Amino acid sequence: MINLFKINDSDTWDSVNDVVMGGVSKSQLTHVNKLAVFSGHVSLDNNGGFASVNRRVFVSNVVQESELSIRVMGDGKRYQLRLKQNTQKNSPSYGAGFSTQANVWQTFKFKLGDFKATLRGKRVPDADSLIWSDIVQLGFLISDRQSGDFCLLIDAISLEDNQG
Repeated sequence: MINLFKINDSDTWDSVNDVVMGGVSKSQLTHVNKLAVFSGHVSLDNNGGFASVNRRVFVSNVVQESELSIRVMGDGKRYQLRLKQNTQKNSPSYGAGFSTQANVWQTFKFKLGDFKATLRGKRVPDADSLIWSDIVQLGFLISDRQSGDFCLLIDAISLEDNQG
């Protein structure tokens, strides 16, 4: 198992919210009691409606059949786990959605095929295939017109080699 995510106060997470398009949503990732907390407020004002955080990751020596596992506690809203193979401006993100139950710890597992490529909210059907070892960024997104406050507690993110 490769732990992609250790909950450290020194981790640098960047917020990317709908303000890049004129919206007014807000988000941040903070650290509380060895948990990461993705929280904020999604506003539909000014054609807004999304909030996200991301950070750099380094993946190596992992087989393509591995699964990415996350352990989270949500608020009953839908979120998306996002990966990027390239941080250039016009490169797609690869997202896989998950629905949380309020105040319940849940573990979600994702295979490469679960992630769909998008760019600025639109599908990219001819995007390069996702490869674990090429991933350079990992993040979380809330969108889908889910306005209001949100909070997602993140306990662990890891790649698990399920070969053997």
